[in-house]
Amino acid sequence: MVGVLLIQACGTLPTPVPVDPSRDWLDYVSAFSGLVGALLAAVAIIYAAKQSTQAKQDLVRERRLEFELSLLAEIRRQLSSTQFQHLSGYVGALITDASDESDIPVVRAVVGTKSGPIGGRLKDQIREDAKNRSADVQSEWLKAAAEEIDAAIQRRLEK
Repeated sequence: MVGVLLIQACGTLPTPVPVDPSRDWLDYVSAFSGLVGALLAAVAIIYAAKQSTQAKQDLVRERRLEFELSLLAEIRRQLSSTQFQHLSGYVGALITDASDESDIPVVRAVVGTKSGPIGGRLKDQIREDAKNRSADVQSEWLKAAAEEIDAAIQRRLEK
């Protein structure tokens, strides 16, 4: 409102001062440093995003490892007190891929949870060896199971 009154009172607008658009070297240095700064900021953002993703993956891996170790410790504890009873849930939670028999195959075969042909053969082999030596089959299975669980714990600790 004041601007309109000023224009009406004076009758004309003030004429602008002419400016020479010439550029000196400081303008170019300033533009270049701004561009470099923007590029460095973009690289830092991308690096931070990758680090964040890696940290999340490491956290998931660590939590899974802690979960598996606690399950193996509980299986080992239960094995010493109740033998093969009450292990099905722990074994089922530990084994995510039933077709991969690299982890505790004898325990899986004896318990009957997520067992496969390799574990079945090992279980039968232990039974036959125990019968040939007139040993107790159950105690031989327990010994093999304890060795498997200890080896599984050791493999996870070495990761």
